[in-house]
Amino acid sequence: MKTLIVTLIIASILQTTIIPINLVLMILICRAYITSDKANLYLAFIFGLLIAHLNFNNLGIESIVYLIVVLATWLLSRLRLAGNSLLIVPVAFVLLSADQLAGFYLTHQAFNFPKVIIASFLSLPMLYLVRAWEEYFIGQKDIKLKF
Repeated sequence: MKTLIVTLIIASILQTTIIPINLVLMILICRAYITSDKANLYLAFIFGLLIAHLNFNNLGIESIVYLIVVLATWLLSRLRLAGNSLLIVPVAFVLLSADQLAGFYLTHQAFNFPKVIIASFLSLPMLYLVRAWEEYFIGQKDIKLKF
């Protein structure tokens, strides 16, 4: 979890300075698609505050949007079709478009459609990276030995 938080901090700094793609939300969508953990909601709220602070936006609006997007991803990941990894592209497209629409209506930011398309196609390799990280490097607490 510590490495994920450091990764999200670095992604939020890159997102607000260099890369115009919403990296933090992509990582949170991919993690919520893979694992149904309550920590995803905490991460969404905290990093929504951080992104709003770094972009000089009103605090709270971005956090609520991130919470809704992560919760919608968690609900969509419980469907039967969610076992297909390619489904993350349309899911990310819809959710990132909803994030852009919320930014357009609530904070009067410009709606950037090419950014949504690029981010939705980049969500597939991001899903594989997050899945590899969660499967191979994070220890499972559910393992119990029987005597």
